Amino acid sequence: MKDCSILRKATPWAHPVQEDLYLRGKDLRRADTTTVQFMHGAAFCGSAYWPLLKELSSDYGLFIQDMQGHGESDPGSEFTGWQSAVENANSVMDAFDLHAEKGPFIGMGHSYGASLSLIMAAADPTRFSGLVLLDPMIFPLSLFELFANPENPMVSRVLKKVTEWSSRDEAMAYLKSKQAFKTWRQDALESFIDHAMETHENGRVSLRCPVEVEAQLLSKPLLSIWDSVDQLKTPTVILYSNEAASPIGQSCVDASEKNPYIQSIPVDGSHNFMQEFPDETLVATREALAQLLS
Repeated sequence: MKDCSILRKATPWAHPVQEDLYLRGKDLRRADTTTVQFMHGAAFCGSAYWPLLKELSSDYGLFIQDMQGHGESDPGSEFTGWQSAVENANSVMDAFDLHAEKGPFIGMGHSYGASLSLIMAAADPTRFSGLVLLDPMIFPLSLFELFANPENPMVSRVLKKVTEWSSRDEAMAYLKSKQAFKTWRQDALESFIDHAMETHENGRVSLRCPVEVEAQLLSKPLLSIWDSVDQLKTPTVILYSNEAASPIGQSCVDASEKNPYIQSIPVDGSHNFMQEFPDETLVATREALAQLLS
């Protein structure tokens, strides 16, 4: 995926948000079409979704943001929570003149990035023309108590996970052995290793996102998400996993019932359905974008 000619033409950008923290990403905007900003999920990075985004780039300009500690962005001294992530993302958009008042501008994201996009849109209804959210982290209120618990099992699991492998082949074999990755399409796995991992001179491969950053993110839940659902006035399409065990699906349905600006559509696959079924997700995304921009 790193050898993709389209990705090689992207303009890398860097933006300082603190003294020791630069955020980075890729700019594939075009003057002749709508810009779609993409924000990734926890422990991922924007370019890790390239099997989906590559095809989307044929119709739309893209602006990809990597959040603090993810992809090529700096980890900084501390992750202080979702509010700083929102402020940092807004700072980037302001610096690059990304605003619906300048022309059609769509916010798109997965998981944590989808939730941040929703929060930003609710706070500023003029920021985006519309939103396409892939399985946003809209959890039942009962789960927030679990996340805030010092013994949060999700945090404990993250802090114990393997972060380094002796080679790319070993990393690939490891991913294929894990439930969260074993159903991904091969090019999505390749893209994850290319962009969410770093290959060192000795051939070893390691995760770019420090487990401490991911743990801090999960331990500071998006407490305002339901307030943002209520306040949102930006037309929004949510594509959510129809997996029975997901705690997110019913929340997405509830969100659309609470707010007429939100439409929630179930799709096949797990929380990472866009990595399992990039082509099907592309079709659904194009339909959502056409609806939002009509």
